[in-house]
Amino acid sequence: MSTLIFLDSCSTSKKTPTQKEYAGVNFNAPNYERIKDEVHSNYSEFYYPELLKRFQAVDTTLTLEQVRHFYYGAAMLPDYNPYQTDLSKELKEALEKNDLQQAASIIDKQLTKTPTNLRFYLQKTMVNSSLYGEESKEAEDAFSQFNMLLSAILSSGNGKSTESAIYVTNIADEYGILSFLGLTPTMQSLIKEKGELYDRLELKNNEIGLKTLYFNTTIMQKAFEK
Repeated sequence: MSTLIFLDSCSTSKKTPTQKEYAGVNFNAPNYERIKDEVHSNYSEFYYPELLKRFQAVDTTLTLEQVRHFYYGAAMLPDYNPYQTDLSKELKEALEKNDLQQAASIIDKQLTKTPTNLRFYLQKTMVNSSLYGEESKEAEDAFSQFNMLLSAILSSGNGKSTESAIYVTNIADEYGILSFLGLTPTMQSLIKEKGELYDRLELKNNEIGLKTLYFNTTIMQKAFEK
């Protein structure tokens, strides 16, 4: 039975997933074919338009499985593009100038296009905390969305090996997880094993003690081939 082993050392004033919370929970790789059927069926509790509406409304009653379908289901939509979800030049400039109002506007606009982008919710949390205060509704809502997505993604694996790789639907989410955990990659390599593709990231020395992290990126390659 797998458990999360690398979140305990992550310090934050807000509630985040911990090893204790995940103890006894099996990691489950997403079944994309089943998810595809569910998110396109308006008879399903996982119907994507409804999940999108509830997530954008910061509905914290969403179950882990519903959030998993929301996150991985985005890769089953016609407009899925995993290579257009990184931080934009405009956002980087706004953050460098400390123009937080402009940064918040850019983030919100981007999230209408890529509503499952983990990295943008992390940025939104930090920007809203600076603009409105850490205990503000704006900051709390952004963090709740980030935390729901993070929990869904990390329910797929712990990243310690290819067998327990973390499944992501775009590269930006890899860096969202790395940023949140305070990890810095020193080398990245693409490897193929048993028909699946993985990003293998070698990491700088860190407090968590992780040396390598694996992400399953097969769904991105399939989208690229299309």
